[in-house]
Amino acid sequence: MNDSRFERQLPLFGEAGQRKLRAARVTVIGAGGTGSLVIPELALLGVGWLTIVEHDDIEQSNRNRHFCARHYDPVPGTHKADIARRMVLEYDPTIQVAVVPSSLLTRQGFEAVKSADYVFGCVDLEGVRLVLTELCAAYAKPYIDVSSGVEPGNPPLYGGRVCSAIGGNGCLVCLGELDVLEASRDLEAPEEQCNREAIYGVDKSLLRRGGPSVVSINGVVASLAVTEFMKLCTGLDRPARLIKYDGRTSRVSVSRDEPSSNCYYCTGVWGAGSTDDVERFLRPSVS
Repeated sequence: MNDSRFERQLPLFGEAGQRKLRAARVTVIGAGGTGSLVIPELALLGVGWLTIVEHDDIEQSNRNRHFCARHYDPVPGTHKADIARRMVLEYDPTIQVAVVPSSLLTRQGFEAVKSADYVFGCVDLEGVRLVLTELCAAYAKPYIDVSSGVEPGNPPLYGGRVCSAIGGNGCLVCLGELDVLEASRDLEAPEEQCNREAIYGVDKSLLRRGGPSVVSINGVVASLAVTEFMKLCTGLDRPARLIKYDGRTSRVSVSRDEPSSNCYYCTGVWGAGSTDDVERFLRPSVS
């Protein structure tokens, strides 16, 4: 490539690696706290095709960490995916950017994953993570899941993790990083959720209330994820299956745990395509 913008990264992975980045079609699910950092980094790295799947507008409480939001963006009325697209095109107007303003659990969301070469999951709900795990496995898509969090306590715990599910060789489920029970509750039909809330006396307003979130913690985890993608896409190295960041101790560790040898998603679903009925999760009414 003849673009001097990239001359400082070419010594790492070469022009061939840069061409691979330019040709890569990357879909990012979620343009919130971590997604709004992953997306600009992918643009600066030189990815040529980006699809952003996000159904939400920004809220006032997002302004502490939504990297693409500006003080003049109206709240309500500013879509997270639109301002992520705006930032990408400010960096490089030649990048092909598509916005899917809907949930993953729609036909449009699924098609955005199936048409990608690489998929990032930057989402909050375990249910969406489980669907992404199965969908990416079924259609043999490398899936990089990004998660950050703060757990109040004395002292508080804060940090995050990056899980790279590639080639049926480990995923969020068999590495013990996904709460399947919580995921199943997330994926209940609305009437089932209402029934459970009534039975157990759950305050509906508390179920989707986000926990603490800080831009610098999100930034560390997002950068780790984009670095793993860069290694994979350029052929520089093989990504780690699972990376954990402990903000309190300032440590980044790589898990050496082996994935389960009989994981349903890694062995039973991988590469199955449409014969795996992952479309059972689709919700046409969600937008």
